[in-house]
Parts: sequence; C-alpha cells; structure tokens
Amino acid sequence: MGRLEDLLAFARVVDARSFSGAARKLGSSKSMLSKQVARLEGELGARLLHRTTRSISATAEGQRVHERALRLLEDAQALEDELAHHGEPSGVLRLSVSTAFGNLQATRLLTGFCARHPRVHVVLGLNDRYVDLAEESFDMVLRLTSQPSPGLVARKLADVRYLPCASPAYLTEHGRPRKPADLERHRCLRFGQLHSPEPWCFRHASLGEAQVQASGSLRLESGLTANSSESLRVAALAGMGIAVLPTYAVGDDLREGRLVPVLPNWQPLGGNANAHTLYAGYLPSRQPSPKVRALIDHLLVELGTVPPWDRGLKLR
Repeated sequence: MGRLEDLLAFARVVDARSFSGAARKLGSSKSMLSKQVARLEGELGARLLHRTTRSISATAEGQRVHERALRLLEDAQALEDELAHHGEPSGVLRLSVSTAFGNLQATRLLTGFCARHPRVHVVLGLNDRYVDLAEESFDMVLRLTSQPSPGLVARKLADVRYLPCASPAYLTEHGRPRKPADLERHRCLRFGQLHSPEPWCFRHASLGEAQVQASGSLRLESGLTANSSESLRVAALAGMGIAVLPTYAVGDDLREGRLVPVLPNWQPLGGNANAHTLYAGYLPSRQPSPKVRALIDHLLVELGTVPPWDRGLKLR
C-alpha cells in the first residue's frame, strides 16, 4: 500500500470532503494533496474519489481504503505514543462482545482498565452475530463459546455456568421440580428462535443425562421465544416461569434471593448452555499490541479463578 503520508493525505481529504479543507488541517497545499492522492490511486490501481464542483466523496474502493487508512494512522500514532511513554499502552482499542455480556459484565470489567490506562480509548461494540475482526477492524473479541474460532488466537478467561432458576413467587405457586422430567409440567422460558425450539438436556454427576421436551415458552404479547438472556431474566423475575440462564446474568439475583436455582444437582447441556467458556480472541497475523496484552492481563486478574458474578453463590 502507499506511503503513510499519502494515506494521511487521502484520509483527511475524505474527512474534509475537499482538498482545500484538508490542506488547511495539514498545513499543506491543494496541489500537494492532489499529487499524493493521485500517487496512491496509481499504486493501488483504483479510483478512490468522486470529484464534483461542489464536493468530494470516496468511491466504494475509497471507502475501504479510508477505513484501513484510519486504522493504520491510529496504530502509527499509538506506536509513537508508546515509544515516547516507554511502552505504555495507548491508542484506540476496538473490542467486540455479545450484547448481554457487554451490558451486564464487560462495561463493569473495563472500568478498572480505563482508569489504569488513560491513554487507551476503548470502543466497545455490542454484537449478537459473528464479527470478522479483520474486515470490521476490531482489535479483540470476547466470545462465549465451547470452541473458539480456528481463525483466532484465543485465550481462555473464565468458565461460565448455566442453571435453571425461577422466582420464589413462581415456585410457591407451581411447586419446585425435583428432577428434569418434572419440567414438563412447568412453564419453561426458552432461549432461541421461535421455529427451532430444542429439548432441554441435563447431566447429573452420578445419574447421567436426561432429556426433556420442556413445554411452554416465553409468551409476551407476540408469544415469542426470546433469544436474549436479558429478556429471559426479566421474565423469570416477573414469575413467568423457569429459565436456564448464565450466572453472569443472574448472579446478583441469586445472591439477593430474587431468583432461586432449581435442579441444583443437574447441569444444563446444549442450546445456550453450550457457550460455557469466555475467551479473548485476536488475529494471528499480528503480534498482540501492548493495549491488547494489557486488556487480556487485566481481565485475567479481574476474573481470577472464580469470576466475580459467581463469588459468594451457594447453589447446592
């Protein structure tokens, strides 16, 4: 790709939507910037700008180059800062995480990191879909899964527990299930899509596995099964039924008695309970930057051998 100063010139022209505006910001001239952009287009073999008498905008190829150019410029600036400050992490750190975990835990975990590393600007992206780190310019992803992506370098951060739970009011009215088969007589709040309900499966330490076709679903006005742990938590707190939920979502509710675990000797299997490990992942094509290494180290310390959402829980 073109030289860094050519990328800088191109990026500033796109941001300002004019050569004159970019020239003022860079302390350069319109003719110099025009030569730099032309040189970059020649090296890449692509037209990067739409030029009209009123404004300038990036072509489709130019938009892709602009995104990558911004990333390279940020990395270059971060490197300068780190060298000037003896390797102290700095720059923009783009982190992707699922919506529920991001809302319930990730922001809390980042508080101490941001305080310790004020030169790092964390951009947190909440996504309930597969994120391509290279295409979408993320530095790191936190994923809850049973198996990390083979395309990433993955570092295990913590185990994630799931358990069936319900509100005391629901259990008082409907009784407490003693074995998985009892769930067929209960309202079971399901995680997933409406057209793909899966049986609930459980494993007992000494009795083996049991499969239950749990009846009922999360019935809001539209009668839908929910694909959000946060929604299922709210439904369980409202006494709507029994839900299998991760303790990172309901740890505080369990400690305060707002929810009660049921079937404490049975471990849920399959479905959302398959996402039983928290990993940090980054691209293998580059060495982890100081900011990524610093965040992973921070998370390992914060999560410890027992993650904070599980501390103090008595589930048996």
